[in-house]
Amino acid sequence: MKMRGLSLLIVLLVLSSACSNRTIPKVDSPAGEFLIEQGYEIIWQEDIVYEHRLEKEDLTQLPHQMYWSVQSVDAASYIGKMIYITTFYVKNHPLDQAPANLKGQTIVYVMQTENEVIGGYSLPDLDDPTDGWVYSLDGRTLEEFSGMDFGTWKQQWDNKYK
Repeated sequence: MKMRGLSLLIVLLVLSSACSNRTIPKVDSPAGEFLIEQGYEIIWQEDIVYEHRLEKEDLTQLPHQMYWSVQSVDAASYIGKMIYITTFYVKNHPLDQAPANLKGQTIVYVMQTENEVIGGYSLPDLDDPTDGWVYSLDGRTLEEFSGMDFGTWKQQWDNKYK
């Protein structure tokens, strides 16, 4: 009787984890491999959380402008292409040490088109997230990433993409 109860418990645990959108880290995926190469420890990942064909006008509107502002690639190169974003929860990231980050882990969003990783952005994993801009993949602010204050960056960005 105890064996049957244990078997039932195992089946229920397997089924409940199969129904979740959280998955065991896929280190064989380009996005997972990319993060491991960056030195991050993947805690878990979600399936693709966003897919969108990038259009030029997206680059002047939130949230796209925010996401693309901290990329090392030229966003114009990806206009007309499908962009896929996968969410990872990682450790060993600079934002793990953010003052309000009590979980000590970071949410990283990896951007890719087909199987090519093109970049990503990050946020500290806060219980009560605040409004604000995203961080670069390695945890830098827009100002640290671009070397410009927001006003200067915004003017240059709008001149390029409007």
